[in-house]
Amino acid sequence: MECIRKGNLLIVPEETVQVRFKDICDYLYDNSVEEVLLPSTLKVVEDNTFFDFPQIKKITIPEGVVSIGSQAFWGLDALETLLIPSTVERVEKGAFCNLSRCELVIVSPNLTLPQGWDAEFAQNVKEIRLVSK
Repeated sequence: MECIRKGNLLIVPEETVQVRFKDICDYLYDNSVEEVLLPSTLKVVEDNTFFDFPQIKKITIPEGVVSIGSQAFWGLDALETLLIPSTVERVEKGAFCNLSRCELVIVSPNLTLPQGWDAEFAQNVKEIRLVSK
């Protein structure tokens, strides 16, 4: 997969259905990327995809994503808000751990955590907020 860099923005190609650490790590290691734009076609964020890239300030998870892997967003120290769309059905252990400045906003029609989400999916997060769709 070939991503596009525009200043501090990384754009993942529109036809991408799943994103993995090995797909984007070379783009993120230079520490100048602060925002990641994920495509509307995305369905899966694999394990460790954004693991420990403390310079990232903004990521938008698009509607349509159904699965987020273990430690996928772990340790994004600069991230302030992360919106989890209502299409997400599965979140693996530690997916959102160590986001000390981040407010996780989870869109849920029932204002409850989706089935299978437990306390270990988001340890050391500033705040978790449920909002209705």
